[in-house]
Amino acid sequence: MPLAKSNQSLPHSREPHSPAGRTGRGVGALCAVAALTFFVTGAGMLEGHAIYPSWRTLATFAGFAEYHTEYGQLLIVWLPLPLVIATIGVAWLIYRRPDGVPRGLAIAALLAQLIVLVVTAALALPIQVELGTPGHTPDQIIAVVDRLILVNYLREVPGLAVAAVFVVMLVLAMRRRTR
Repeated sequence: MPLAKSNQSLPHSREPHSPAGRTGRGVGALCAVAALTFFVTGAGMLEGHAIYPSWRTLATFAGFAEYHTEYGQLLIVWLPLPLVIATIGVAWLIYRRPDGVPRGLAIAALLAQLIVLVVTAALALPIQVELGTPGHTPDQIIAVVDRLILVNYLREVPGLAVAAVFVVMLVLAMRRRTR
């Protein structure tokens, strides 16, 4: 019987609408958004646990406000911008995720990511602006840095939750592909 009339098809010529042909749907997007999310999570933790505490020592530097402002401008492309892009990517995964990855996981990741954005916009950014304002004494700068370190934990907890959800989504997507 000729192959064209057979109900069987070659493994490399899966029909696009068959369940087997859809297993690759969204895998690339999931991997890209996961990588960006892991980068943002790591960069945020580095900043919160290494850079922010180092500012206590720099508080005695007369040009701290100018330094801080320049640092913030340089950081935009390495942390805030990737955070926004990752959040958009998470939202996209709600509609375009691999088979086997429940929509609820993508929604949970988006909600946690939105908490990170809201805490950043409502609490962390005003503190960062205050640190970039000249005229503070070293003791005042240290007090503001300490507030920023505390606020950072409000971003880290949901940020780590997002990363954990991505680990689960990646595992589920891999399991689905290996069946």
